[in-house]
Amino acid sequence: MEKMEEKIWGVYNTFDNPEEAEKAEEVDIWKSIDTLGGSIFWAIHDAGKPWASNVSSQELINAQYNLEYLVYSTRRFGVEFSKEPSATEHVERSESYNKWFQFWHNHFNSMDRKTYNQFIEDKSNGKDISKYMPSGGWKDSLGKPVQKKLK
Repeated sequence: MEKMEEKIWGVYNTFDNPEEAEKAEEVDIWKSIDTLGGSIFWAIHDAGKPWASNVSSQELINAQYNLEYLVYSTRRFGVEFSKEPSATEHVERSESYNKWFQFWHNHFNSMDRKTYNQFIEDKSNGKDISKYMPSGGWKDSLGKPVQKKLK
């Protein structure tokens, strides 16, 4: 009988190629978290509405496992979490994680649409993207209040 893998939040995932996620660059992890988190939010928000896509509860659970796997993988960028992953508790978004996420969120939201699209195109084509990257790092914001951008 095959042993079933324990489903631990932050560790278990349903990615077809988890090695790809493990090797992903910091900016790609942020983009994946932002996109997947938004997709989960809208799938739940629109559930039951006529225009909603038919997303099964199992698909949502798998997406949440994948999201928390990506969130917990930010440890390799210096993000700290106060608790170890658990099968019974979701990954807690620490202050460190929130600063990391907000750093990247603010950086990309400060770009105009044309620049952002050029960044995506250059990254997709394997071009040098250093000119699009922020100066400094997310840890520079530790100990400072998070600045929210007003629109």
